[in-house]
Amino acid sequence: MEYQKSFFGRTTIDSSDYDDIDENEKIELEYYETHNLTEKNERYYGIEVVKTSKKKEKFNIESKIVNNISNEEREINRLLEILMVNKVTPVSVDDVISDISVLG
Repeated sequence: MEYQKSFFGRTTIDSSDYDDIDENEKIELEYYETHNLTEKNERYYGIEVVKTSKKKEKFNIESKIVNNISNEEREINRLLEILMVNKVTPVSVDDVISDISVLG
């Protein structure tokens, strides 16, 4: 499968968001819209969430891609906005998408 992705937005998580985060630790979240270029599928659009954390001099990068969510780009952009505003990380993105789809 071949996908194209485009940057949607970026946010950060720091000690003002969670008590468990050290003052020197910084977590950056990036959100992307993905577009399926090869399959003839009704659901062309998806998302990618990338988490980059830096603690002292060590970097850790996690990402999660969820493809073929919708054929409506507007719905994907609305989903990405919800994920970004709520600072959703890659590890919890599947649960959030599931909860949102149930709520309709």
